[in-house]
Amino acid sequence: MNIDFDSRMRRFAWPLVGWTVFVWISRIRNVLNADGIDTTGKFLRLVVVAVFLGFAALVGAWIVRGTPRWALAAGSLWSVGFWLVRGIGILADPNHDAGFKAIHTALMLATFAVVALAWYPARSRRPVAA
Repeated sequence: MNIDFDSRMRRFAWPLVGWTVFVWISRIRNVLNADGIDTTGKFLRLVVVAVFLGFAALVGAWIVRGTPRWALAAGSLWSVGFWLVRGIGILADPNHDAGFKAIHTALMLATFAVVALAWYPARSRRPVAA
């Protein structure tokens, strides 16, 4: 039995959705419990969370309903772009300790891995056996 290209893409995108939801739902708790961040700072951080969760919802809709694949491309580009800017900023900031840098580097690399996994089937449009 052969699985078509779009079905393979959708199957490989599930980890990206799950990882995004896991990371950014946990970020809500961290933002709300942060004492050193004012209300505006918390609001802006929650907007970033909402954008990530919105992309996760769009990619989930694409997986389930087969809506246009642009959701996966947009969510992937946002995720990689965000972590390139934020991750490098964290690594370059001397005010962050080694543990903070290690955790955020791991989050960044895991995000890159699930984005790469989601796009893995695009490397070849050949059908593969189930």
